[in-house]
Amino acid sequence: MRPDSINANHADACGRKMEAGATRRHRWLLAMLAGAALCGTVGAQSLTSSWVVGGHGESWSSTAGKWIAFEDTTQPGTLRLPRLPEGMNLLGDRLRADINTPRNMLGYKWITKRGRYGMAVDTVTIGWHPRTWQGGAAEATGMRTLLDGDEITATWIYGPTATQTRTDVTWFTFDLGVPIPIDSILFMPPQYGMHSNGQLYRAMSPEAYEVTRGTEPLDWLIFDDETTSTGSARYHPLKEVVGSTYSNNASIVGLPCRLRFTRFIRLRFGGVRSTGVLAEVKAFGRGYPQEGRYISKVHSFGQPVSLGKVTWHFTRYRLDPVNGRISEDPTAPVALAIRSRSGDDADPQAYYKYDELGRQLEVDAATYYGADAPRGAYEEGLPDFRAALTDDIGHWNTWSAVYEESGDEIRSSDGRQYFQFRVEMTTQDPMAFGVLDSLAFEVSPLLADSVLAEVSLPDQQGAVGAAVEVPLGIDTLFAYDLRTVVKDTRKPGFDTIELDVPAGTRLEELIIDGRSATAGVDYSVLPSSDGRLRLGLPTAVRRTTQFRAMLRLAAYQRSMFLGGQLANRTASVSYLPQSIEGGDATAAANTNGIQVVGTQVKVAVVGDVRLTSPVVTPNGDGVNDQTAIAFDLFGIESAPVTVEVFDLAGTLIDQVYKGALGAGRHEPLWPATGRRAVPPGVYLVRIQADVDDGTFTRVVPIAVAY
Repeated sequence: MRPDSINANHADACGRKMEAGATRRHRWLLAMLAGAALCGTVGAQSLTSSWVVGGHGESWSSTAGKWIAFEDTTQPGTLRLPRLPEGMNLLGDRLRADINTPRNMLGYKWITKRGRYGMAVDTVTIGWHPRTWQGGAAEATGMRTLLDGDEITATWIYGPTATQTRTDVTWFTFDLGVPIPIDSILFMPPQYGMHSNGQLYRAMSPEAYEVTRGTEPLDWLIFDDETTSTGSARYHPLKEVVGSTYSNNASIVGLPCRLRFTRFIRLRFGGVRSTGVLAEVKAFGRGYPQEGRYISKVHSFGQPVSLGKVTWHFTRYRLDPVNGRISEDPTAPVALAIRSRSGDDADPQAYYKYDELGRQLEVDAATYYGADAPRGAYEEGLPDFRAALTDDIGHWNTWSAVYEESGDEIRSSDGRQYFQFRVEMTTQDPMAFGVLDSLAFEVSPLLADSVLAEVSLPDQQGAVGAAVEVPLGIDTLFAYDLRTVVKDTRKPGFDTIELDVPAGTRLEELIIDGRSATAGVDYSVLPSSDGRLRLGLPTAVRRTTQFRAMLRLAAYQRSMFLGGQLANRTASVSYLPQSIEGGDATAAANTNGIQVVGTQVKVAVVGDVRLTSPVVTPNGDGVNDQTAIAFDLFGIESAPVTVEVFDLAGTLIDQVYKGALGAGRHEPLWPATGRRAVPPGVYLVRIQADVDDGTFTRVVPIAVAY
């Protein structure tokens, strides 16, 4: 099956079960998944399991919705960039495979429509399907003969008029879709037959030509109107000139060039009084494409699930161009990017068509594809024509940020049945590539059917959907409403609520189903090593319950989300924690979310410094022997921070703290007996933070007395 014929919009069937036996390369995966079910459907009381693609899970090809510049046959069970066949024309997959729809060596058919309107008609995508066009035209159907592998058929380039004065210039552009390492470009006239003027075709090679290439997707190489983008209708060369002459006498023109990643090739002919004919254009190279892209089909877990960790095994290799040997090279410049998203239905796209008033009306996929695509701006907005085709953000997450390393927590939302992932692999060296052995996504059934949270200021409704706005660094009382819905009483439920809140957050009251809860009886505050506020419940909650936590905290970021998760601490319940999602958790608030926004436009990175004791008396009597140096950091994820004490002459007396800190409140202690005993007197405490915008400093005096 060709890659562009795979439907990416339908849910996949249940994955194949794990095969017996294993190669040495995949034993790590079997050990990790021992006892875990690999089938997509998760039973209501089953243990945590993993959906595995590659290795001994589902094959990459059967799971692919859409992929380019990847293959899984050289090393079965792995996904890797394909090695380019040396000596094969990279612009075509085989000799005269299909004259009407020639394909490149990656299996995608060549498109002779260069812009978004033309490509929408054929339902093809820029950056996936290779494109070719003549001059600045938006469409040139005769271009296919240059790529069909047939060295007999001809495309006329230019020719003189009856008066022999015409010296027209024409050019051809090829967009390969994916940058491919190329080291030679070739073109030729037909090698057989005779023209009506008595000349042999093979003697009618273009006398004047220029061949250029590039990789950068400039506007005028992507969009319809080159003239508008450049301000001129003339020919525009690409960045690198491969070859140029006005006196060619070779029938077959082969232009060697430096092996370099190439996406665009442009051939210019004309400017002389002679007739030129072209039959075929070819390009050759070696090594590996610069990038491969893979988007999975939509996968159904059979029911909404909680998502755990994503794990994979990725190895970098290098090809020796001299002896052809392949060796593992951890330093090879190859990058892997994995993203995911989850949804409530089997189609992550939203479809629209125009109604009678030119408005965009959402429709189903069949109606969308049954409507005509606009063939130009003049048809855009007409009734019953296709309108936007977008991601369905109402029922699906947006794509997650790139996972940085194997074992990261999956960033897509829990409580969804459908799931999709994408893989991008890029190399900066044509002789380097990577191999992705397997990819596993950890899942388990839900602890509750749904869990929604809503953050608000008490007794302030506000606008519907508006985030809570508070001054930065000011202690504020928040209402954190949490609504858990349990329809299936067979679920194990949860006995722990973990909230992602800033350091120093204090729980002032917990209300459960409208009743004020008693600490030590109805709940307890559990110790936490990761800064979360953890509330333990005496028994697992297996029913629909409304919680309201009154939290006093200060915002130190311009925007933060007070998320969290539910968990079950029972040893026999091996379910994953379930994420808390923002939503309409209570009628008492209108925010419908968990975002808090700092309202100050400008704020210093280092806030005011406060000393618990402005005078330190380190004499060992237990009174004011030390002081806490309290300060706030604003608007940073992490930055180098130093807290130091100097005398009035500027001599460093003690270094209280040195390291990385994030936004929030910090209180390092200074006992005034650091590196040496400090004599009585006045000293200066300096807090310094180094960030991208510069160095921010606060200095306060402190006295030492005995």
